[in-house]
Amino acid sequence: MDAVLIPKKKDKWYKEPWLLLVVGGPAVVVCASIFTGAIAFMGSDKVVAEDYYKQGLTIDKDIQRDAKARAMQLSATLNFDAANSKIRMQLSGKGEFPSSLQLSIAHAANDGMSVSEIIRRLPMTQVSPGVYEGDSKLISNISSSSVKLFHLKLEASDWRLTGDWFEPEQKVAQLKAS
Repeated sequence: MDAVLIPKKKDKWYKEPWLLLVVGGPAVVVCASIFTGAIAFMGSDKVVAEDYYKQGLTIDKDIQRDAKARAMQLSATLNFDAANSKIRMQLSGKGEFPSSLQLSIAHAANDGMSVSEIIRRLPMTQVSPGVYEGDSKLISNISSSSVKLFHLKLEASDWRLTGDWFEPEQKVAQLKAS
């Protein structure tokens, strides 16, 4: 008897186990890159400020104002009084202080899609020599539980003090000339 060779039955191309390794890996990479691209597009940060040119022009002025604050040996202590909705500030140093100052309070805000910076300006009025008060109602909800870090900028026409205020309800902010 002659041996009869029976051909092996081949599976269809899409049932081959090696197909998963050959096509599956690149398919996963393509899907992951599309997903990553969508995340990057929807939550992209602004790397360059829209008014970068104007900000660049004011750098020299800011340096001069910081130097003036150092020369005057300025320092400020800020307290947040939630019960009365007031921010109280004690300013000390050499020289004359203006009757009113402007306190800029900046913090980050996340609306789910992007992160932006919110800046609020609070007029500070002198209530006694070196003591200023501002109405925190004007800056709407400084005691928000989601915001814990604020960047402060206290400005007069010829000097400025800057610093950070972490947890205003619990801690006192100290601004010193840098």
